[in-house]
Amino acid sequence: MTRFAPGAPAWFDLGSPDVAASADFYTGLFGWTATVVSDPGAGGYTTFSSDGKLVAAVARHQIDTPYHRPYGPGNDQHGMPAIWTVYFATDDADALTKRVETAGGEVIMTPMDVLGLGRMAVFSDPAGAAFAVWRKGFMEGAEVTGVPGSVGWVELVTDGPGAARDFYPATLGLAPADTGPEGVTDPVWHIGDTPVAGTRTLGVTGAVRPHWAVLFAVRDCDATARRAVELGGSVENEPADTPRGRRADLLDPHGAGFSVVELREGYPAAAGGAA
Repeated sequence: MTRFAPGAPAWFDLGSPDVAASADFYTGLFGWTATVVSDPGAGGYTTFSSDGKLVAAVARHQIDTPYHRPYGPGNDQHGMPAIWTVYFATDDADALTKRVETAGGEVIMTPMDVLGLGRMAVFSDPAGAAFAVWRKGFMEGAEVTGVPGSVGWVELVTDGPGAARDFYPATLGLAPADTGPEGVTDPVWHIGDTPVAGTRTLGVTGAVRPHWAVLFAVRDCDATARRAVELGGSVENEPADTPRGRRADLLDPHGAGFSVVELREGYPAAAGGAA
């Protein structure tokens, strides 16, 4: 059974200049278990599990483009940027690459096979938000989403959703809905009737560039934010109540942005659920 429909967020990994240090931070923050992939060809790729189920991973970042520096030059003090990447499920990474080019996006990494696990490619949308796609092989994606300790939601952070309204339907098949859940004014992206991602409009300062953001579900937002600081991270936006639930926006020690949220009961969460 396929857990992720084409266009659904299916996998999430962190590009970091120091894989071991990043693994220490996130295992300390979320209680994850880190496992280094044994295949020499994996280059130290390290997966994260929550209660025995794959939720995310970290790899040494080898792509350095403006698209991979959404927080500006301040997050590259270690020589390379650090960023979380969202992978959307696809049945055909090569055909999708052509659609991205036709729709005005940019191909950052052409489709490539990954150790028999699947086939991936990396793109940016017309506004400069980087994202990846994943065609499953032996690995379909995250084994659990939408519960504490896993990815709870993803959102497109952009300076204006206008171009995105044309780009993502033409490439990933996502449909924007202007009437999201109560309190949400930016478009919510759907596959059929299922909400799978959100949108957040950037401020006018220009300090943050367009990107796809990852929100991790937690049981206690405030405690998680405090723990992040204890582990060497920082708080970008203090915990606050939002329509989705209590949320904080954080930076890890290498400058990668992510959020934590106490998902409100009955509110849409990341597609997939528990395997």
